[in-house]
Amino acid sequence: MARRSRRTSGSSGFASGSATALPGVYEGPVVLSALLARAGSPYDAEAVADRFRAAQGEQQERSDVIPALFEDEPHFASPDEARRLYGNLFALWDRLARGMTVVHEAPPAEPPPVPLPPPMISEVAVTLPPRGETPGILLPVRLVEAVWKHLDALSEREQRRLRDRFDNAQPNVSAWLDAVPLPEAGAAAAHDLAFESWAMFDVAFGDRVGTVAFQTLRATHPEPRPLETTQPALAFYVREALDLVSEEDGTFGPAPRAEVERIIATLAQGFTDALAAEDDA
Repeated sequence: MARRSRRTSGSSGFASGSATALPGVYEGPVVLSALLARAGSPYDAEAVADRFRAAQGEQQERSDVIPALFEDEPHFASPDEARRLYGNLFALWDRLARGMTVVHEAPPAEPPPVPLPPPMISEVAVTLPPRGETPGILLPVRLVEAVWKHLDALSEREQRRLRDRFDNAQPNVSAWLDAVPLPEAGAAAAHDLAFESWAMFDVAFGDRVGTVAFQTLRATHPEPRPLETTQPALAFYVREALDLVSEEDGTFGPAPRAEVERIIATLAQGFTDALAAEDDA
């Protein structure tokens, strides 16, 4: 994927693990409150709106706020319900950023002041957490942020060295990516996101990350678990990355995007399922 100097505040989001892209539609506080309750969140739409406004006032990113709406991993009756909830949350975030309210009404006459953009990546000290010290099986949001910023700052030589380590650590992933039919539009994004996803797992879980079997990837690829339920923080990152690809490449439409999303969901499921228990590491 094209390297990014910084991320635009408020553009983060989940990526769909299926062929259907997430709809960014806000259906109102009643629907959103019901979806939140079914997913296990203790907050209703009004409480979420309050948290979103406070986060926007502090120039936080959406990717830091939405996971905190759930005390435990959210649960859904179906992938469609997950996409519907996150689509409502994304649209509400954008709605509030435009000065609108949680109910359907016109924006105020005077828009709120435009927040200053976040600092350029070169101005931010990128510090990776110690390798392999993340408990459990979920990538933390802040680790995902730290790893992509670290990768973004690497020289081409350092990038190549790390990619060689990826190929050596996960030869079956590299072979599967070469074998799976990739859309011409987005093929580079699929390879880059696969590498970046592995780097995040490697930093988070270290030697607990096992080698993913080629046959496992082949069997999972037709219908992987939704990325937003397998690795929510990674899903945020992938959705934003593919949004940027869509902006830069007019040929990267819904069909190739859905395939890239399915490929990364397949890899995320493979990496997650291949994690050794903490006591075995």
